[in-house]
Amino acid sequence: MKLRPRILTLVIGILIVSFMALSIPLYWYTHSALENELDKRLRSTAELAARNLSGDLLLNLTKEPALAAVRFALEKELASFIVEGIEGLAIYSQQGAELAKWSLRKSEHPRISVLLQTFSGVEDSAISAVSEIYQLSKGDYVKAAATSINLGRNSHPILVVWGGAEFMTIIDQIAGSIFWIVLISIVVAVSLAIVFSRSLVRPVVQLSAYAQSIQKNIYTNTVDLGRTDEFGDLNRSLAEMHAEIRQNEQSMKQILSGIAHEIKNPLGGIEIYAGLLEEELSRRLPENASAEPQSYLNKVIKELHHLKQIVLVYLDYARPLKSQLESLAVEAIFKDIHRLLQPEMRQKEVSYRLSGEGMVLGDESKLRRVFLNLLKNSLEAVDEKGTIDVCIESRDGVVSVAVADNGKGIPEADLENIFDPYFTTQDKGYGLGLAIVKNIVDEMNGTIIVDSEAGKGTRFTLNLPQKK
Repeated sequence: MKLRPRILTLVIGILIVSFMALSIPLYWYTHSALENELDKRLRSTAELAARNLSGDLLLNLTKEPALAAVRFALEKELASFIVEGIEGLAIYSQQGAELAKWSLRKSEHPRISVLLQTFSGVEDSAISAVSEIYQLSKGDYVKAAATSINLGRNSHPILVVWGGAEFMTIIDQIAGSIFWIVLISIVVAVSLAIVFSRSLVRPVVQLSAYAQSIQKNIYTNTVDLGRTDEFGDLNRSLAEMHAEIRQNEQSMKQILSGIAHEIKNPLGGIEIYAGLLEEELSRRLPENASAEPQSYLNKVIKELHHLKQIVLVYLDYARPLKSQLESLAVEAIFKDIHRLLQPEMRQKEVSYRLSGEGMVLGDESKLRRVFLNLLKNSLEAVDEKGTIDVCIESRDGVVSVAVADNGKGIPEADLENIFDPYFTTQDKGYGLGLAIVKNIVDEMNGTIIVDSEAGKGTRFTLNLPQKK
């Protein structure tokens, strides 16, 4: 997972957990405190009424539930216990039959009767039972408590007291408020996290791109973020490493150039004396003399030329030649190189296609070496009747040059090493051709990418800055 999604996930997760840790206990504590307060009021009212109701009236009504006068008198006593928060009182027989009831509601909700009848099993007068909170309708809640009244002779009518739980409306509002607060907080937190992640991720992305550009081209421009924090320290360390890599590269090339020069000078002298020796040997040897001395000398001269060629290649790779910058038409350079390689292409019956055009600013001799090297590699890779395609495109300030062939390709294991100095997969060569190509492309602030599959072909893509 990328850094930005991780930051967003972390912030949202911390926010949700924090709100849950704060709001849920607050919600349940408020709910429990208000419900306990209502329970106490219902219990105390039920116990008070149970102790103060007329026992004779209760006993008579228990024996004769149809006595209307007794019921009326008892309901009048029940009405006297109506206080704030109490909506009604009722007396039931142990079998669940209603004996008397007084309620502030003109029309009782059907669920109240069901609620009150659930207390028909209460038998211990010392214990008051309390129901759950029932929702009669939206915004209308009720809760009840019951206790039994001991009249003796196995007569235990049940007194039920109920009252409205208006605080549940507030609890619902609190729950709704918590939901919207959490939602709005998440939106704000996500917005802040996005802004924060941008300021945090942007330098990471810039430094990552800088490191990748160093990997592709050690001569790329140094990136300075201008920060004084830890990212600034990392930026400075990366810039110092970049400078050290370039310095080491230059030192290595200077050493290599010096060695090549030291070898080249005596090679020149040896070559001269070998030529003199060849002339002297041809004058002094009689016509019928053995040809072996001359053949030995010819082999020495041939190896001298070979060694001199190696030294020149090393010098080309190591010495920093000054560039003569000029506007160059890429397609024109390819046309000249094609004329140079045309005999070899005809011999192998290789089909060559050139398309597109583009202008770059560079050194013609160096750019010619780049294109010549790539075309030679393609020509060596293809068999008879193969194809080489060169496609030039100009877009977004970049000239893209693709050199593709349908030759033998490059093994996947060798792809990442082909630009390394002295690495070669061919029997002949010094492994410096593509290294020189990459040096020149890097010097032009360009990039070179290779895409190859063994047995199917290779495609080199150069991206060079367009001449404006």
